[in-house]
Amino acid sequence: MDYQNKTAFITAGASGMGKRFAEQVVERGGNVVIADVDMAAANRLASELGGLAVECNVRSTEQVDAARDAALERFGNVDIVMSHAGITKASPIVNLTDDDWTVMFDLNVIGMARVLRAFIPHLTERGSGHVIMTTSSLALIPGHPLGPLTAHYIASKAAVIGLAQVTALALAPHDIGVTLFSPDLTKTNFGTPPPGVERPKGVMALERQTPEQAVDVLLDALDNGRFLASATPDYERLLAKQAAVLLDPLAFADEYPAPPSAAPAAETAAETTAATPEHAPATPTPAPQTQGA
Repeated sequence: MDYQNKTAFITAGASGMGKRFAEQVVERGGNVVIADVDMAAANRLASELGGLAVECNVRSTEQVDAARDAALERFGNVDIVMSHAGITKASPIVNLTDDDWTVMFDLNVIGMARVLRAFIPHLTERGSGHVIMTTSSLALIPGHPLGPLTAHYIASKAAVIGLAQVTALALAPHDIGVTLFSPDLTKTNFGTPPPGVERPKGVMALERQTPEQAVDVLLDALDNGRFLASATPDYERLLAKQAAVLLDPLAFADEYPAPPSAAPAAETAAETTAATPEHAPATPTPAPQTQGA
């Protein structure tokens, strides 16, 4: 992909993988718009990179549209749209409330739809551009030990896979590319619980990559025109196995190392949602956002 003089709009771009992608775009000669709810971090990064920081909670159509307008006013065009914002929460499925499910889908899926709706007319009018949509290895490959604690997150990220596929079909006639970015469990503060709340046991043992490693996979997929940018080791074999076993997640029990004390214990392990700038309590109020695995 040619980044020279191109502008990338990145939601949740102030930290983690979004930040790393922004740095790489600028290193390759492009411009960046850092769209985030953490304006202190967004402003710092934009200042370092010579880009633009805009406040953007993807649960708000008004904020998404205003962020798009600010990007176009500053740079004239947007060439790459990275829809990367997301949240998660660790909880047994029986404890998830209606609000938990609603907030998760409103941000992780409908938030992505808001970003697409804001930028697709601009991209199609120009007849060029690229869209990056972030899912998760937990949704792409079944059977992960964290699955029983992240049902609504995995369901939302599975929806993103379908959304990316139909978006690719819709935009192909306009010469607009789509990449589905699927990080593996990544060492960011995406899974960091608030002070006083214990992190689910075994999570750190399952973290297999850094933001830099994940974004390297994304850059390679963009350079080579691949739809799927999966950072999961041996993902091609695992996807083939998924087809062979007709999607049965129980067939993947031997694919993951068992972390210490990995079994969900609702009686002892507190339900956790990060309350750092990269996570927010799953409430109906607008929530900070980032993307992890």
